[in-house]
Amino acid sequence: MSTPVNITPTAESDGLTYCTTVPLTPSEADLGDKLLAPAPVAVVYGQIISAVVQLTVVGLITGNGTLVVMQTDMGDGVWIDVAWAFWNATQGKATFVLNGGVIGSTSNSFQQTRNPGFLPTPQANGSNAVPLMGRVRFTGFAQMTGGSSSAPGTTTQVTATIKYKLLTPR
Repeated sequence: MSTPVNITPTAESDGLTYCTTVPLTPSEADLGDKLLAPAPVAVVYGQIISAVVQLTVVGLITGNGTLVVMQTDMGDGVWIDVAWAFWNATQGKATFVLNGGVIGSTSNSFQQTRNPGFLPTPQANGSNAVPLMGRVRFTGFAQMTGGSSSAPGTTTQVTATIKYKLLTPR
């Protein structure tokens, strides 16, 4: 008589946590919680990044304009938008994937026109084809209207959880 064997593999944990359920403020700010990952994250030449951004509305709101932006700089504080996600739902959750870094001879020229705290025009998800520079960070804000808590003692807010992975293509 044979003995059944569990052949279902256990999923490995992958990626690094940038932030966990960080409340987004009305003003654009770095979302790193500085507990599990450095914020901003250092990048080695030639790396690319993939990030999963989970947004959640806590409570009840009637209007929402949430933006999360992956940015890169050369260590000088001049941040360039690499990829961004815009979300305007008034309840529930949403998951976005932001990818950054260019490999090969892709040419791209653009003017950085989005000022901190403002949505890109048009209000949409997008990216710029740029290589990652010395550092990467995630910023964001939520401009909410008409909010109320769904439970006593609960703050009405939009929260972000971000997990990322740096990859070095070969």
